[in-house]
Amino acid sequence: MNYKNFYLSISLRLLILITLSVLAAYYIWVDTNIPYVVGISLITVLVAINTIRYFNKLNQWIAYFILGIENEDTTLKIPQKSGNNSIDEVYRGLGRLYDKYKEAKVENSTQEEYFKTVIDQSATGLFSINEEGRIININPAAEQLISLSYHQHINSLASINEALPPFILNDKLRNKSTIFENHHGQKLLFKVSRIITPEESITLIAVSDITKELDISEVDGWVKLARTLAHEIMNSITPITTLSQVILGYFKKGNQVISPSEMQEITIKNSIKGLEVIEDRSSGLLKFVENYRKFTKLPEPVIDIVDLSDLLDKVVLASSTFAGAKNVRIDKNYEENISIETDDDLLTQVLINLVKNAIEHLNEIKLDRQPIIKLRVTQNNDNIVLSVCNNGLPIPPEMREQIFIPFFTTKESGSGIGLSLSKQILLKLGGDINLSSDSSEFTCFNVTFKN
Repeated sequence: MNYKNFYLSISLRLLILITLSVLAAYYIWVDTNIPYVVGISLITVLVAINTIRYFNKLNQWIAYFILGIENEDTTLKIPQKSGNNSIDEVYRGLGRLYDKYKEAKVENSTQEEYFKTVIDQSATGLFSINEEGRIININPAAEQLISLSYHQHINSLASINEALPPFILNDKLRNKSTIFENHHGQKLLFKVSRIITPEESITLIAVSDITKELDISEVDGWVKLARTLAHEIMNSITPITTLSQVILGYFKKGNQVISPSEMQEITIKNSIKGLEVIEDRSSGLLKFVENYRKFTKLPEPVIDIVDLSDLLDKVVLASSTFAGAKNVRIDKNYEENISIETDDDLLTQVLINLVKNAIEHLNEIKLDRQPIIKLRVTQNNDNIVLSVCNNGLPIPPEMREQIFIPFFTTKESGSGIGLSLSKQILLKLGGDINLSSDSSEFTCFNVTFKN
């Protein structure tokens, strides 16, 4: 904006006032002339009044302009001519500013209408309430799902569930969600978030009908539960069946039972070891299935002092019955007389699952070297670590974080519960499991316990 005329107008008025003041002082103190003094004083007053009116005229219109902006008035008429070039320049500047304001106002109104249309067409119900609990905005989807409309109070949602209004109005909740069922039998997911403005606090609620998703998820859950049971049962039944057949073969030739004199000491020892494994797996299976029957909860651990070398020997013997086990070499690297306090059955369940997974993996891939599984026990500071390692293909980095997620599997026939279940068991036993790779290209599952 060019302020040249404005500055000239102000400067001229100030110069006139100063000049008149000097003349008045001269005729008062030097050349005493009362008529001149009176005349000059009147002219000074008129110039001062003109200056004040000059500023007031501009200030009054600027105040009127600002008031119009505050009231979002888009019908203001900016004066074009005032008879004063300097004021006309100010008017033209205000006019340009007002045009920008109207453009922004129209653009905001267009965007507001656009977003309102999108919200109204959304299949997700959306509504917001003020601090008093009154609905201030609601889209048609929400009206249909919760049977409420604009300006009703949120307490009316008690018809769906008495706990719903307190849940929404709870100031301590931030971005929380819950599920309630309405009187139509629809399962509704409510998500609550807060928006804090300088003027007030607004609560935004999104509500969705997830009945179909929950029904599908429930069916899928039953299918996965069945797979879980089958997975764990087969892990125990396979060694029981195989060892029973092997032991039976010790005592029969064809259809005839061998005589006691034909029995060898090694046969008796192997039979005893096999029967111990069968007993352990049978007892563990019975306990496991019984507890699954009770809301699929894991068994409560029965803590006792367990000899790890003895436990791992049983795991090796049980694992030797799995398909493809004869193709895999198992290297044992653990000392005797290392004991921890844990549940023998549950820990055996975990280790058998890890060894079985390793055997299956090594048989699925074709290695140009001997397939090997390493079982080792190490003591690291206050920890005892049981490692099940194999020299198969490494697990890709993008899958490392997912392998312990329930029902995640890369096998077509897998249930995806073995590793997640193992982790749950170990957490229940006060331990943990993690994945690592050593320098010799072995992938290791490490079961860790506090010593």
